[in-house]
Amino acid sequence: MRIEFADEALKRICTDEAHKLGLPFAVIKAAQRKLLQLEAAVDERDLRNLKSLHFKKLQGARSGRHSVRVNGQYRIEFTISEGLKPPVITILEIGDTH
Repeated sequence: MRIEFADEALKRICTDEAHKLGLPFAVIKAAQRKLLQLEAAVDERDLRNLKSLHFKKLQGARSGRHSVRVNGQYRIEFTISEGLKPPVITILEIGDTH
């Protein structure tokens, strides 16, 4: 899948400027690994099959979004555009869910 970011600030997670996002170092490293896994996936089924991602379709106010767990506290929220080849994941947020 191809990875895109909803805003320029989120793109920093893939650069040497990731520390400017204000996230803990361990979260940055874990998020970078999760983004590599998302990019390697062919489609949504791959994400579901990787149990370590804790892939979820969100409901309620966040309907239409998906998320994967970075650690026990942080998640990556994104949308998937399945109509495109390859599918495009747009990262919307990397944040604390509590």
